[in-house]
Amino acid sequence: MNLTVARRSLDYLVKLCLKESGSPEQIPFYPQKTRVPTPEEMPRMPKKQSPEQVGVSSARLEALLRDLEADPRSHLHNLLIYRWGRLILSASAPGYSPRVPSVTHSLAKSVTSLAVACLVGDGVLSLSDRLVDIFRDELPPIVSRRMKRVTVRHLLTMTAGVTGVSETAAVTLEDWKRAFLSENPAYEPGSRFFYNSINSYMLSAVVEKISGQPLEEVLKARIFTPLGITCYEIEKCPKGIAKGGWGMYLSPVDLGKLGLLLQAGGVWEGKQILPADYLREATTAQVAVDEKYGDYDYGYHLWIARDGSSFLMNGMLGQNVLIGRENGLISVSTCGNDEFYQQSSTLRLIAAFLKEPFPATLLPSPVARRRLRRAEENFFCRRSGIPETGHHEDLFSPGVSAPPPPELGRLLGTYLPEKNNVGLLPLAWRIMQNNHAPGITRISLACEENTLVLSITEGEETRRIPCGFGAYRYTALTYREEPYLLGARCMMTENEDSVRLLRIDFVFPELPNARRLKIYLTGEPEIPFAFSEIPGMDLVPSILNSLVANAVKSGVYALAQKHLSDALIRYRIRHCMEPVLYAAKTDESASAEEEPDKGE
Repeated sequence: MNLTVARRSLDYLVKLCLKESGSPEQIPFYPQKTRVPTPEEMPRMPKKQSPEQVGVSSARLEALLRDLEADPRSHLHNLLIYRWGRLILSASAPGYSPRVPSVTHSLAKSVTSLAVACLVGDGVLSLSDRLVDIFRDELPPIVSRRMKRVTVRHLLTMTAGVTGVSETAAVTLEDWKRAFLSENPAYEPGSRFFYNSINSYMLSAVVEKISGQPLEEVLKARIFTPLGITCYEIEKCPKGIAKGGWGMYLSPVDLGKLGLLLQAGGVWEGKQILPADYLREATTAQVAVDEKYGDYDYGYHLWIARDGSSFLMNGMLGQNVLIGRENGLISVSTCGNDEFYQQSSTLRLIAAFLKEPFPATLLPSPVARRRLRRAEENFFCRRSGIPETGHHEDLFSPGVSAPPPPELGRLLGTYLPEKNNVGLLPLAWRIMQNNHAPGITRISLACEENTLVLSITEGEETRRIPCGFGAYRYTALTYREEPYLLGARCMMTENEDSVRLLRIDFVFPELPNARRLKIYLTGEPEIPFAFSEIPGMDLVPSILNSLVANAVKSGVYALAQKHLSDALIRYRIRHCMEPVLYAAKTDESASAEEEPDKGE
């Protein structure tokens, strides 16, 4: 058990949950996400084909979209479906686009496996190679007997047995490789499946050690460039090695290309660019997996359907590329769901569709196809409170903002909230990036023509966020040197008690996470600013497990239980994820209470 991880996990948790201000970070912050690509850099959409040309009913696809939108647990952002290499469906929720590179979370593991495939195909790496041989000049003074038996295959199949240095190490340690090699695996290597993202990080380190090039350079030369993938980002650890198991940004359009490459057994445009033997093993179940992870076993960083119908590239919160084996179907979906593996109703609905038998062709059905295209353009509009106009709104095709209502004038002005550690970035994302806000110190609302401008000061830095009435407005904001694309849309509405409020919806097209702010017109001197995020409170058990488990195993947590109960942690995390700040207008706002400029 790594005592440093345990102690720092507990300290992180205490500071995160119990402190009203200050940062819980255990290692120095460093920027991991470095840029927002321009629209010109982002990939173009492939031409969409008629579904009937490849034997898929437009009416059945439309029914799938209806089922997905009707599922209250589905927060689908983008969905692409291919058959025989042809794109037949493309649907996105308002504010999102399949052209925007978005974080793939653990789906990155499958891409890292493809870099390993390249080295295996070159004959410079074997799956039986031991880590102690690969890193012989970087070993700690003491290496356990079990660690001496860990091989590349064990990393690929998640059977290395290392449990003490896991995902939590990313925000509690700086030298992940040394910490991993210093561990005594809890299980005999090869004997038991234990999902651990640091296994994937070690594969990235292996690729760099063997090839002499960073993971991203191997992927670029061997896979991305041949496939025409040019717009992506790969984050690195504090020591400069690609994370491997997460922190990779790829657009759904480009994920579709990777799915097509795998479905074709590593062949692209008639050329074998990945070794077929490796892919046959990678897409075959190598280890049985507990059903708590979903309906899949595990290959080489790929999930394998137990019924043999498909295999899956999967990332938490619903980032999936599902590849059919026999019927030529592929789906690419990005979501903001409360899920960590493959248990979501979203994936189940899509997987059931991909299992259906389809003929080679169908007779054209112009009426059904037109209905399908309308359903694609209006996808998730009703759920988002946007009129179904047949116009898909996103960064490349923004909607038209309506004039602000007169009652907005009651809210215009500047507010000073109580002391807090709240930030605009979603809490779950701040934890992952070790990017914590110093707290919101000032909130201002003003109108410029048909746009509400929300200015939020966190610490000493003020960010201006344009918000459209009924339509998203986009901007790029920087948080401690990490830039993020942000879309904001607002409306006047009311809660279940008929209290009027201003609701501002924030989407981060590069992330699964979204934010919402409700500002209530209570008539009181201090008004509440209520924040929430999606995914939300269903993440709490997993946050607790990842942070508390390390401390519990070492006994550190037991020493602090009289000060820190699970119930208190749960309550405080809810407070962090769904904070309510109370603030009164400053004196300088007195003159702002007038009707907003309507842009006339």
